[in-house]
Amino acid sequence: MDPVLSLLDIDPQVPPQFAAIKRLDFIRSAVSFPPESHEKGFKQMLILRHLKVDRVETGLVLSTLAIKPSLTNRYNTLHGGAVAMIASMMGLAAVKTIAADKEFVQTEMSMSYLSAGRIGVELEVEAKVLRFGKSVAITSIVIRDKETKQLTHQGRCSFYNMPTSHL
Repeated sequence: MDPVLSLLDIDPQVPPQFAAIKRLDFIRSAVSFPPESHEKGFKQMLILRHLKVDRVETGLVLSTLAIKPSLTNRYNTLHGGAVAMIASMMGLAAVKTIAADKEFVQTEMSMSYLSAGRIGVELEVEAKVLRFGKSVAITSIVIRDKETKQLTHQGRCSFYNMPTSHL
């Protein structure tokens, strides 16, 4: 029997609308994360370990991502959160090839998850600046299977230039 379900069955005082919250609290308490996972930049470093930059040009960054178990979900495919973080990091890297001295914050993102990437597969990640204005930069991120060239993920990220104060 599922221990989460049995916990909820034992406690009839839990109203149905709070059952999901109770389940999440139970799961959270049952999972222990290593202390270093709470450090700033841990998630980025986890991904950067598996990302190899192949080419950098003005407004373009190409890299290769090796899918390892640490980046996958329970179905052994590339985790959607990892895909979003890769897109965000690569989009910002492409913007920084144009304006390395400026600070940017991501304002919008859209991702299409077209095909699952499996453990052991290498993906090509292409981040390209579509528009670079005075205060906004728009990037396109395309992720393909390196061997078959099949499109696996596609997205866009928008970044806002954080101007420095002259006060």
